[in-house]
Amino acid sequence: MTQDGSTERAGSSTDGFVSIGGQHRMPPPQDTLWRSQPRVLIKHQVYRHYLQCWMGKICRSFDQSSIVDAFSGPGQYLDGPDGSPLVISKTFLEHSAFSQFNTLRFICNEKRADRREHLTRKMKELPPSPKLKFHSAEPAGTADTFEVLDALAHGGSRKDIPTLWILDPFNLAGVPFELIQKCLRRSRDEVLITWFSDEIYRFCEDSSKANAMSSHFGGDHWKSALEHKGETARKEALLTAYQDGLRSLGVLTNAVSISSRNETARYSLVFATHDDRGLECFNPVKWRLDPVKGSTINENRGMQQGDLFSELPVVEELRAYLESLAGEAASFLSLVREAQRMGYLEKHLRTTLDELAVDGRAVRETPLKASTRWPAESVIRFYPPA
Repeated sequence: MTQDGSTERAGSSTDGFVSIGGQHRMPPPQDTLWRSQPRVLIKHQVYRHYLQCWMGKICRSFDQSSIVDAFSGPGQYLDGPDGSPLVISKTFLEHSAFSQFNTLRFICNEKRADRREHLTRKMKELPPSPKLKFHSAEPAGTADTFEVLDALAHGGSRKDIPTLWILDPFNLAGVPFELIQKCLRRSRDEVLITWFSDEIYRFCEDSSKANAMSSHFGGDHWKSALEHKGETARKEALLTAYQDGLRSLGVLTNAVSISSRNETARYSLVFATHDDRGLECFNPVKWRLDPVKGSTINENRGMQQGDLFSELPVVEELRAYLESLAGEAASFLSLVREAQRMGYLEKHLRTTLDELAVDGRAVRETPLKASTRWPAESVIRFYPPA
């Protein structure tokens, strides 16, 4: 719907993630439909905002593009909200640039036949468009049918069709690192993963789950996170370890977390791309959710959450990077690229450069004359503190 990404559900008895400390998690829903939860609607808002940008860039630039909703669900929740297939389809059909769009292949995968049938009925209720090519794969697990999904997304032998993989399983076992690696094997493919912070935090000290954890992380480098004490610090370290595994594949990655009452991450949405332009779409979503740190949104406050402490963004990491360039010069565009890879926006870079300029630590070297302080073609020289 994708699946609700709930951290209250367990895997099967064979996935290594059934219980911990004798406390069993809520089992997956057994009926065709189930009720939505706040975290679901927030996640779908992330999808909408990201897809608005992705579609605006990709669907106009390529004759064909694809989205694979790999854990699609029935397309609707019992209490009425759309599931992810409807969210994705409506974002495409209602996009302000729709008239300029080319063909979008939309492939959904759902392992239960009753939910697949319900999804097909819901999709038929949408306004028909020759630009939206919907296909529902035969019921099967995503890992088992990956090659089929990949062939559908890439038109058989074509490798140049940009594809966004949305991976939102019921449990950790649904997204082993090997699957992520396959999704990212083509240079124009991206992934958006629901990552279960709560479960991973609970399982990380259980020795019986170590092999399953390593399968999820793509190695045992996650164990270094155990050196961090406290729930917040350890969850952040585990997420960093997961992203380090993604970076080892040669991709760029960032994430936004959804928290609950205690303000620690309940789950995260992890994004990976081969191209800086992917971050140009994902980073603004993070800062829209969290104007202070660009990292976390509370599911109880929702998309319009108020800032807890300040309206000023926290940019210490970006400032420290710029200060480290003392004695060097850099083009503005290269600084924009590095800021994006750190998870910041261009406006954060401009503001921080303004602050450094006041202290004489950042000076525009070229051009000598410009209508703005930091034009795109500018070169900035950095100096140590006076």
